[in-house]
Amino acid sequence: MSEEFRTEEEQVEAIKSWWNENGKSLIVTIAVVLAGYFGWNGYQDNQRAQGEAASSIYQQLVNKATKPLSEQTEADKTEMEVVAAQLKTEFPGSLYAQFGGLYLAKFAIEANNFEAAAAELQALVDAGNKGPVTYLAQVRLARVLIQLEKFDDALALVATTPEASFTAQFEEVKGDVLFAKGDLSAALSAYQTARTSAMALGINTQVLQRKIDDLAGAKLANTDA
Repeated sequence: MSEEFRTEEEQVEAIKSWWNENGKSLIVTIAVVLAGYFGWNGYQDNQRAQGEAASSIYQQLVNKATKPLSEQTEADKTEMEVVAAQLKTEFPGSLYAQFGGLYLAKFAIEANNFEAAAAELQALVDAGNKGPVTYLAQVRLARVLIQLEKFDDALALVATTPEASFTAQFEEVKGDVLFAKGDLSAALSAYQTARTSAMALGINTQVLQRKIDDLAGAKLANTDA
């Protein structure tokens, strides 16, 4: 309504005319905007509530899972599996669901059920999410595949390090795979790379050093022979 009005009557008539032409669409627009606003707030509230619920369930899982294995009862193990599965089913697509998958794989490994562990970890890798959980799943899956003697598949998972902070883990597992395949020189090189990266990050290198020492000794023995 940009027209310049000369009298109040003309303004009133113009307002009436404009309202008749545009009033309904304006009401609809306002309704949509308000619905969007309150809908978005409702969505945020729902997301917040979902996050709090998932966090609470996850904390229950962590509290039980951090108990020493020797102190965990069969009832504890069953409950942990149920809670981990609950995180996956009730909060799909969330970080908590990914944590649930990692824990289910952990429980399967502890039960020597490597096929089940591999399935859980493969699902996390296949989800295609980039980030620490996926990278950790790759490392753990590679370790499981070593147990299943699927060495080439394991090596493919750790062939390329996704980011510097995971170099130590990827290279150590790469060394484990190469050692299992009998390639001692390549395994030693991978362990040494892992040690260098771990030291730079302030990570304990005792296990890596032991692997390096054992391999160096084995190579020396082979040379002497």
